[in-house]
Amino acid sequence: MTHTTVIHTNHLGLAASKVQGQEYVVDATIDISAYTAQGEVVNASELGLSFINCVLITGREVDGAHKTLNDVVVKITAETGVYESNTSFKLVSTISASGNVGATDGTTGAVRIRAYGNL
Repeated sequence: MTHTTVIHTNHLGLAASKVQGQEYVVDATIDISAYTAQGEVVNASELGLSFINCVLITGREVDGAHKTLNDVVVKITAETGVYESNTSFKLVSTISASGNVGATDGTTGAVRIRAYGNL
């Protein structure tokens, strides 16, 4: 499992977390170049955060190199709704046709996310 994290700049050119209410928000792309069935763990520190409270998927790469029916989701614990930990989250690939978790074909590509958390 390998990936590259790129934090996006805002309209002022700032590439860092920004305060929103009582939390900070970060827009980033996680480019997954080698995917395995265990998923891809993204740490809060990659986003300039100490803790993660919420992660939203806001976009997904679909092009000739990544033609796939795989969806990418943020894994949570069914009983509690928590992420991998309060300092990381896991992206997992599912096969849309069957809903099975753990697609292993390496065609996940880039995923754009918005993360909320604390510094």
